[in-house]
Amino acid sequence: MSLKIDPTAIVAPGAVLGEDVSIGPYAVIGKDVRIGSGTRIGSHAVIEGWTEIGEGCQISPHALIGTPPQDLKYKGERTFIQIGEGTIIREFATIHRATTGFSGRTVLGKNNFIMAYAHVAHDCLLGDHVVLANLATLAGHVEIEDYAIIGGLSAVHQFVRVGRYAMVGGCSGVLKDIPPYVKAQGNLAKLYGLNTVGLRRHGFSPETIRELKKAYRFLFLSGLNTSQALERVEKEVEPCPEVEHLVAFIKSSKRGICK
Repeated sequence: MSLKIDPTAIVAPGAVLGEDVSIGPYAVIGKDVRIGSGTRIGSHAVIEGWTEIGEGCQISPHALIGTPPQDLKYKGERTFIQIGEGTIIREFATIHRATTGFSGRTVLGKNNFIMAYAHVAHDCLLGDHVVLANLATLAGHVEIEDYAIIGGLSAVHQFVRVGRYAMVGGCSGVLKDIPPYVKAQGNLAKLYGLNTVGLRRHGFSPETIRELKKAYRFLFLSGLNTSQALERVEKEVEPCPEVEHLVAFIKSSKRGICK
């Protein structure tokens, strides 16, 4: 094992560090923290609580991870954070461990990019390859699916979901669920069509994009109510996994769908 720990850093007894972990000046690592091999911790970063960080992550200076949730009912109970491999967390970002009474975990998947000053609140669930731009803020219990992007200075209300490959533009206020594969922006956020550029960049076929466009027209441009639009999609749009996921996402919404 080859650890690189600056002499000014504080690593509490009990912390578990993988091979080739690097910890910068004045960083603080708590006793219940586990850090995977090859992860780099920048100067003045603080990682505490019951936090597990995967391999090959980059934690920038002054990031705070595993600090208590901003929830008045939390009284120091044992709750957790899991961060997947390859995730980048930039300067002054804050990621809070879960509160009580729910899953007990705040979870970030693999290869996420959490930019400077972004905030991930308690009990959030992020998939893989999620991007939070500078100062993006997630309230508690937000769910972000794979490859979604949240623009800078945007705020996502508690219990809202953002679907896979969706793109939320900067300075948006998101109060309802953002469906998969779409673009949304504004305060309050509205839909602005399918995220076709993003879908093409990620290798979606022209046929899949065509069927998603059909579904989008029924769901958000036809003037039909949600039940009527879903019925038309299921009857008239060629089935594919992406359309099926879009339909299932809308059917399972509890906060309502942004339109």
